[in-house]
Amino acid sequence: MSNISVANGWKNILAEAIAEASKLPPEWCFEIEKAETVDGALKLSASYVSGDVPLDDYLPPERKLPHPFRSEMRIREKARAKSLVTCECCGRPGNLVDAGQTARVRCVQHGYVVDAVEWSGNAVGYMFDSAKEAMSHFLRDYGGGLEMMQELQAVADEDSDVSDRTQH
Repeated sequence: MSNISVANGWKNILAEAIAEASKLPPEWCFEIEKAETVDGALKLSASYVSGDVPLDDYLPPERKLPHPFRSEMRIREKARAKSLVTCECCGRPGNLVDAGQTARVRCVQHGYVVDAVEWSGNAVGYMFDSAKEAMSHFLRDYGGGLEMMQELQAVADEDSDVSDRTQH
């Protein structure tokens, strides 16, 4: 698969689409080639070889032959539907903001971000506005756990010293 760029929040959606495409018959040479944002949603484009398999849309579902076009439409629509409820910046649940060319899907925290791909290029900006804010968030969540782990490590080190001395 070619190197396709999407914002951080939609990377899992793209990965799922690529995984689904990899399960299709190898003779179709199915490859997702492009991802873009259209009307705020993720739009995937693919190339494939259909050979001489007819697109038999006039038949009832149980009689239709597998076709790469239908697979592309299924994968594309699934990715689009997921992208319409997933924040493009962080992957949290989001809503469509604005309309037309400026439409985008954002969570409450990232409603102000206009270009998620450019914004995602900044590692600090992925979740926090500064490295200091990221560290304070980490310490708020895990600070007590770090102290406890340091205490446990100290006790474990003391125990290993004692057991080393008592071994014969």
